[in-house]
Amino acid sequence: MKYRNSGSGLIAVQELQYVIQAEYRSLIYAQRLLQLAPPEHRPYFIRHMEVKQKERLANWTRLYYHQTACYPVFSKVEPPRDYVSGLKASIMDALDASDLYAELLDGVQDPELRQMMQRAMIGESRWALRQQFMYSSYILENSDMAKGKGLIGVIKKQLPPG
Repeated sequence: MKYRNSGSGLIAVQELQYVIQAEYRSLIYAQRLLQLAPPEHRPYFIRHMEVKQKERLANWTRLYYHQTACYPVFSKVEPPRDYVSGLKASIMDALDASDLYAELLDGVQDPELRQMMQRAMIGESRWALRQQFMYSSYILENSDMAKGKGLIGVIKKQLPPG
């Protein structure tokens, strides 16, 4: 995905609105996935919502207000219907957001804004990785192999005692 920035050292208002909507969508997804998640995954969604998204969304909203003297418009977000497809969509969303921050970072000279974008880019990359782990473990734990259905005729290899 290619993004364009203003080249002025500040982030363009349209890009800022896009970033805010993406953060808002991520927050809505995390809230819904928290409801759908197995108990061992819930702390990650809680931490993501409370620390990362609300703080980051508030910072971008303040910047938007500072540049425009208006508050951003939030479009309706359709939350995921099930855990697996929601997690997959959220992973892609986080990776796209990380790419967006990386692209926008190239045109920003303001040190404070650069630091915000770098933190956001790293945060989105880490969140995508965390979600990928949750997705993989969920699929593995709930697969037919994990339930023993896929092991008919297969010998489990074990290392000899040490």
